[in-house]
Amino acid sequence: MKNRFCLSVLIALTLFSHPLSVVEKASAQTSTTTLKIPEVVAKVNGVEIQSKYISFRMNQILKNVKRPLTLREKSSVVKDLIEKEVVRELVHQQGKKNNLKIDSELIEKELESLRKPYPSEEEFNKALSARSITLEDLKNSMAVDINARQLLNEHIKGKIDISDADVKKYYEDNKPKFQRPESFRTRHILAALFTPEELRTQSISELQKNREYFFIKAERKIDDIIKELKEGADFEELAKQKSDDEGSKDNGGDLGFIYKGVFDSAYDEAVSKLSPGETSGKIETRFGFHVAQLIEKHPSELAPFDEMEKAIQKYLFTEEAKKLVTAYVNSLKKQAQIENFFQ
Repeated sequence: MKNRFCLSVLIALTLFSHPLSVVEKASAQTSTTTLKIPEVVAKVNGVEIQSKYISFRMNQILKNVKRPLTLREKSSVVKDLIEKEVVRELVHQQGKKNNLKIDSELIEKELESLRKPYPSEEEFNKALSARSITLEDLKNSMAVDINARQLLNEHIKGKIDISDADVKKYYEDNKPKFQRPESFRTRHILAALFTPEELRTQSISELQKNREYFFIKAERKIDDIIKELKEGADFEELAKQKSDDEGSKDNGGDLGFIYKGVFDSAYDEAVSKLSPGETSGKIETRFGFHVAQLIEKHPSELAPFDEMEKAIQKYLFTEEAKKLVTAYVNSLKKQAQIENFFQ
């Protein structure tokens, strides 16, 4: 069986994303001011790589982590970012050498997807300006990525063959990976700590300031709901009328099948004690208070091969493609003149 998967996402993950292991389990809110990042961080065959993008990405990362990073950790992150940009530029240059054409319509299509979340063109331009990026910068960056994807797709095309036997062997050798956890289907009624209406009409600071009041109000609401259920009220109808979960209330609170470990542990623990048809007591989670009714549950089980076959094919193809991409990039590096100015 020959498999042909689109490599666009693969290439993005392999070369242009930034798997920064140094901060995967850490977080920080400090800036890059303690690092001395030169204006030109590297040169690839004489082409300069500016620090603007590196600083922008670094600050994005620091905003999404929770503890201050050491100078050494920050330096490691910057080096990783620079390495990815070097590879990106290197592959782009090779694509130009191979006279690959850039599809302007594809650039416009990608631009349109970026514009879509913004209410107007003015707001979109403001967002770019806040990040010190011009529209031309964005288009050029897209052109580089498209060029690189085209080149790498051409390089890999037709070179990977994943057989049915390969797929079956991987499944047999890795069965623990395909063991599904216990799952359950419940319906619930939520008395939210902050109701959807309150979230729409009040600021986060206002809500937090009055958190104790909202906590007491939510608990009283769920206590009243549980009382109604004990008196014989229909769970589904009560969910439709009183649940604060806008995603499930119209379905009578039905959440569908959920694997154990996806929801809050307090919810899982309460549900695990129920038999089908039984209703829980009050459950407190970070969202507020719930009452749950178990519809049915399934024990932990091995996912059947026929359900996992396509995913395994794609995984094996991706792993082989990564190896080919890495080898090709390394060959380009050997032929290139690369200067790095960040130490």
